[in-house]
Amino acid sequence: MMKCLMTPGPAMGLRADGGAKVIVMAHRSSSSALHAPPAVGPADAPSSVSQIDLDALEWQVRLWSGTETAKERLAFQHWLEADPAHQDAWQRVQEVSQQIHAVPDAIAGKVLRASLPPRAAQRRRDVLRGLFVLAAGSASFYAVKGTPQWSALNADYSTARGERQDLTLPDGTLLSLNTASAIDLQFTEYERRVLVRAGEVLITTAADRAPSPRPFIVQTSEGSVRALGTQFLVRRLEHTSPVQIAVQVFDGVVEIMPDSGAGPLRLDAGRQARFTRYEVQAPVDADPQAASWHRGLLVAERLRLEDFLAEVGRHRPGVLRCDPAVANLIVSGVYPLQDTDAILTSLAQALPVSVRMTTRYWVTVTEP
Repeated sequence: MMKCLMTPGPAMGLRADGGAKVIVMAHRSSSSALHAPPAVGPADAPSSVSQIDLDALEWQVRLWSGTETAKERLAFQHWLEADPAHQDAWQRVQEVSQQIHAVPDAIAGKVLRASLPPRAAQRRRDVLRGLFVLAAGSASFYAVKGTPQWSALNADYSTARGERQDLTLPDGTLLSLNTASAIDLQFTEYERRVLVRAGEVLITTAADRAPSPRPFIVQTSEGSVRALGTQFLVRRLEHTSPVQIAVQVFDGVVEIMPDSGAGPLRLDAGRQARFTRYEVQAPVDADPQAASWHRGLLVAERLRLEDFLAEVGRHRPGVLRCDPAVANLIVSGVYPLQDTDAILTSLAQALPVSVRMTTRYWVTVTEP
């Protein structure tokens, strides 16, 4: 098997020269709602962990699951506002979550992961230990291990919320990871494969220089997308049931192959389609602004406020809620992603809404 080394790559636009540009988005979705874990008493937890810390972690696991109900979100807000100690515990859990993804990843897959500088490796261990201390002795730890966030920790490359990263593969292919993204690489003498665990990745494929050209395949849990000299986007939709993968083609052609064996479907430039592991839906027109995040921008063209905030929430830690009373307000504009607090401030100035920050990690946009 070939060793796959990666180096930071240059910034990319939407134009490809001599290669194919690919966007791959993927989010993990739970098939069933998380049930409330059993209460954990002080006797079950390490002496350094309070019951409030454990409660905060239980809430984090539920919100990570993507299956929480409106009733559960309301119950969480009541819990958060009931005591300043709850807010402090919630912030501690959020900070640990962010630090996990801020730890430098290895620069070359699993082989080089073992070569992390001692300081970076120790920092990762310290951060993981912090999360374990919060969860140890409770059912939370096992629930955390089942979330996509935990799975992403073992990925070859990953980004935290609000982060983006550019990489270059040995064959000249360029990858750009969007916020909260994670991928694995499998480059062999027979194929070039990118496994998307979470998030979104923009790929510009290069012509393979191997003696026998190898196919370039993007693998998701629902099926695969094969690049045929193209620019395309693949997004795993987090809150659909069953899980759906959205594919958009900007140039050239891709082949969509659901895991069930249905297809393959040939998707041409300017078109998009969704698929599950069982079927592919009818194609519609593609969204030309789908890659604006790579330029550090969120472009909204008559988006419902609820949908707009869902996109903003992908780029900031914690929970960003939209009151149903204002969900159907319309948002248009171009917003820099480096400062999501500024985006929320501009919304309050442009729309009849109020931004309520219980903490920075729990924000609700409501009526004035």
